[in-house]
Amino acid sequence: MLSIQHLRKSFFRRPVLVDLTFQVGPGEIVGLMGKNGTGKSTLLRMIAGLSAPDGGEISVHGHRVGATQISSRQSVLYLGHAPGLYPGFSARENLTFAGRLYHESADRDGIREILREVGLERQADDPIKVYSQGMLQRLKLALAKLISWDLLLFDEPFSGLDAQGRELTARFFQTMQRPDKSCLLVLHDLNWALTHCSRILLLDQGKIVRDAGCGPETHTEWKRVYHSLMN
Repeated sequence: MLSIQHLRKSFFRRPVLVDLTFQVGPGEIVGLMGKNGTGKSTLLRMIAGLSAPDGGEISVHGHRVGATQISSRQSVLYLGHAPGLYPGFSARENLTFAGRLYHESADRDGIREILREVGLERQADDPIKVYSQGMLQRLKLALAKLISWDLLLFDEPFSGLDAQGRELTARFFQTMQRPDKSCLLVLHDLNWALTHCSRILLLDQGKIVRDAGCGPETHTEWKRVYHSLMN
């Protein structure tokens, strides 16, 4: 599904990502964790083709990611910190526009149902510029339900959500544990990652310092390594 080979990126001569190599296979949900500023968001943007690496190679389904390689991005959905939506449009209008952009066939009733599922049915016609951060996160989740994708890149999917929103998002990822879907998520909740992810990649100073599965037998060691790094 996703292959990263010897990826490098610097900003103003400061290394942000250093010789990263890893893969995400079909059906995997991989958590990307580490301190702020370790390059997690930068990595997602490069996989999405929104930022160019200084070196190395990114490929999705065997197609190299780059500014001119459209085929590599057709099966990838990137949901970053900025929603990438039109502030003056309503949630319904944004989803309608996104559906047309991605050639999805959802009609008005289909979009209404998606908004109901994410708890935005009553605010469906409000301009999203008045939405709270949690409501925008729910709208991103609606996009992930509307648009067909093989690889989902989601930067901090639980940010700004209340307990109900967190439960809603967790249920969504449970339904995405399918052999035809893969997810790479920037996360800060180790306990959630250990429970729901296939693997965790732990970054420090632009390097992967631990790449391991999340079976019950790994939890004690994961907590020791993670808290040692973060403290």
